Amino acid sequence: MKKHPKVVIIGLDAATWTLIRPWIAEGGMPNLANLMRAGVAGSLQSVLPPITPPAWTSFMTGKNPGKHGVFHFVETEADGYAMNYANGGSRRSPTIWKLLNTAGFSVGTMNIPFTYPPETLNGFQISGLDTPSANSRFVHPPSLKRELVDHFGKIDHDVRFLGFMSTDRRRAQVLAEMEKIDRQWAAVALYLLEHHPQDVMMFVFMSIDTVQHYFWQYMDRSHFLHDPKAEARFGNAVREVYERLDAVTGQIIEKLPADATVLVVSDHGGGPVVDRTVFLNRYLQQLGLLHYSKSGAGGRQGKFLRKIGATVLRGAFSFLRKSLSSRQKSLLAEAFPTLRKKAELAYTSFQYIDWSRSKAYCSEVLASPPSIWINLKGVKPAGIVEPAEYNALIDFIIEKLGELKDPRTGKPIIARVYRRDEIFNGPFSEECADLILDWWSEDSLFSTQPSFRKDKRKPPVMIREHRPSGDSEWGGTHRLNGILIGRGPALKAASEIENAQLIDLAPTLLYLLGVPVPEDMDGKVLTNAFRADFLTAHPVQAGDASGVSEPDRPSGYTDEESAKVEERLRALGYVE
Repeated sequence: MKKHPKVVIIGLDAATWTLIRPWIAEGGMPNLANLMRAGVAGSLQSVLPPITPPAWTSFMTGKNPGKHGVFHFVETEADGYAMNYANGGSRRSPTIWKLLNTAGFSVGTMNIPFTYPPETLNGFQISGLDTPSANSRFVHPPSLKRELVDHFGKIDHDVRFLGFMSTDRRRAQVLAEMEKIDRQWAAVALYLLEHHPQDVMMFVFMSIDTVQHYFWQYMDRSHFLHDPKAEARFGNAVREVYERLDAVTGQIIEKLPADATVLVVSDHGGGPVVDRTVFLNRYLQQLGLLHYSKSGAGGRQGKFLRKIGATVLRGAFSFLRKSLSSRQKSLLAEAFPTLRKKAELAYTSFQYIDWSRSKAYCSEVLASPPSIWINLKGVKPAGIVEPAEYNALIDFIIEKLGELKDPRTGKPIIARVYRRDEIFNGPFSEECADLILDWWSEDSLFSTQPSFRKDKRKPPVMIREHRPSGDSEWGGTHRLNGILIGRGPALKAASEIENAQLIDLAPTLLYLLGVPVPEDMDGKVLTNAFRADFLTAHPVQAGDASGVSEPDRPSGYTDEESAKVEERLRALGYVE
């Protein structure tokens, strides 16, 4: 007898109610509208800060990042200042998928970010965003990859020419490629439902996040990068992706039995970037907390940079990023890894930080979050901040960040600064930055850019010129609240739910399937989504702590894999 899924989750990365609700009111997105009428819907608060790796990992574990250890696309070296690319192997807490397997349910997941390398599940797993390349072992079991490649050809994870969009023709190419990838994943999802059904299945689509990042300004006439001339051609680019994935959602639902529970979730929301840019390391330098060395690094690396000229390297590196296709960049990165690393050291200004005199610094290579680290003695190899000085230094930095004002309004640019222990708790909390700056709230919107030693006397705040950009750059970024829609026999109908959080989905899924909820999950069962008679017949059961776990394979990448991942993250705009 053929197995039928009990639960299917559709992940629409970065989907936001601020766009969906008005479009539904206009008669668009009929499949999501039908789901909402038949079930429950509400905002879904992401983790802080709301970025893809910790968000989806918290979704899969029901825990805050301090308990699973994934904070960003990169992770700091324990005994240094360097940052290495993270992946699903960095996760140190059991996933909902493993817990469901233990409870006797089979699981199949497709394209969830930060699931590489794939887990050895009873069912299957096709890794997502952190997969280095189509040649990687990103499918478990391996036989399923052979089957999918035989049926569909090479599996592509994301658009390869985002940093290449300097003309309308290239922008159109990117949108066409985005549609091709959506249709590939939709076809794979429908194939898996038909030929490899599991008790619980999840399919994630990433294109809403990507199109919002790069095309928000074309539909938003109040955007400082808005181009009225390009609006006719690209003004509907974002909506077309939403409508396309609404149709895919309908196709998936048609494959399901009537008693299957369907959940549609996003890991965070989306909104426009604004015209305020903060140069954090420049500001820390002006406060006397960060110092640049006079000559840069010593030894052969220093000679190399002095000989070539850091300014030339920066210019060349920036030019290459904007001019070459992603494939060309990847080939260059693999062919000249040493040159690549030296160019980036110059480009990100870490090359010139004098660690022996610096108390605080920011890793400005990351598009988000703009977080500040303390150079603490006993933690960092050249740490100079005494533990007894730590709290006073933190208070001073928070006070000074509050003094950064928008020159037009006189209001603070950074409305909130969180201490690490305000957001995270758990055995891995101290692996995160010491201060997390709010960049996602409506009263605290700003971007960051790399600071350079030669610009240290320039103002730390820049208001961008209001004009269309000829380059490929973000017009949209993340917001805290994503979406949750659910329909199923145990769920209420036509009901709005409130105060739901992304970390609540794992315990809610366990409860729905009659599995005890581990006591160390931070999320709660969304009891307000369930019918009263179901709650009465099925009281919530508390289970033993799921604790920490060792991943199936060690975290980290080879140098070649790191080069490929880096090239993809740069193309997506997550790394400066």
